[in-house]
Amino acid sequence: MSTLGYAKNNLLLTDIVPSMPQLLDNSKPLQTRTSEPAASPPYPETAYQWLTEVLDGLIDFGQRHGHYGVIKLSENEYQWLDDVLEELIYSVGENENHPLDPLMTFIIRIIANYEDAYVPKLTERFPELAEETPVKIASENNNPPPYASELSDGELAAHAFFSIGCLLSEGDKSEKALSAYDTAVRLQPDYAEVYNNRGNVKNRLGCPDDALTDYDTAIRLNPYFPEAYYNRAVQKVISEDFDAAIIDYTEAIHIKPDYAEAYAYRGVAKAELGHIDEARSDLQTALVLSEQQANADFKVLVEKWLQRLEQLDSKQKRDKQQRRGGQWKGKVKIADDFDELPESFIAVFREEDE
Repeated sequence: MSTLGYAKNNLLLTDIVPSMPQLLDNSKPLQTRTSEPAASPPYPETAYQWLTEVLDGLIDFGQRHGHYGVIKLSENEYQWLDDVLEELIYSVGENENHPLDPLMTFIIRIIANYEDAYVPKLTERFPELAEETPVKIASENNNPPPYASELSDGELAAHAFFSIGCLLSEGDKSEKALSAYDTAVRLQPDYAEVYNNRGNVKNRLGCPDDALTDYDTAIRLNPYFPEAYYNRAVQKVISEDFDAAIIDYTEAIHIKPDYAEAYAYRGVAKAELGHIDEARSDLQTALVLSEQQANADFKVLVEKWLQRLEQLDSKQKRDKQQRRGGQWKGKVKIADDFDELPESFIAVFREEDE
């Protein structure tokens, strides 16, 4: 029976949330978000329906062309991509931290590749313009557009599908999120963050073994990935492999010392093994960190677990005292048939109680 059943039934997984500046700068850690299945999706249902249609359209688009690089678009394809881009510009704007900014950058790249390769420039249509503005043309050629980056077309596409998967997962569209993540890893097989998030989706879809494989892959690709260690530990707690879970939580804390959730759930695992004092220490650390990080909801959760832990600790101590007292009384009762119980015999059991 679970020691902290409430805690074990409320295990939270951690997703990685993309943004273009972070994806282009490996020195910046990606944002993280704790998955709470009970929480309401942050966007209306119509937004997820639109995003699902975009996902299906882009997957079909890639399958027909075989890649996402320089493509000679049909008129219908060009119009569809332009419509998608218009919606993204309206929604994302100049917010580089928006989770769909990678998708917008990807659509811009496809359109730009097509226009650069197949759409005649004004100077080609009207040579006289080239003669009148030679300096401007040279300047244009030397300055790449703002969406240009060191990412290849395939890598940029992978980040776009990753961003789609993140939002669809938040919107409780797990099957579609899985499709987006599958496409992302096909395009970029060494994308550790995708494996981490895909593992979370597989967990929610009831495929724990597949989820564990994804966490293992994420850690192999990036041994300094605290969220992947944390999520793998969550999976091990679910499987009641508490010793292994503690090892992973400890590694996550080693990499990320202020990881409040890892401290809290390591405390849960320790409590399951009966290490009450160590569990209390971890939960108290988690409480302090959640206060420092202004994570009010998680702070309330940890406070409940600490209260439950104290109740369990008190109950164990009472049970221990009762067992000792009962043991002494039972042994004394054996001597009821004797006229007199030796003092030396009683002294032995008094010492045991003490």
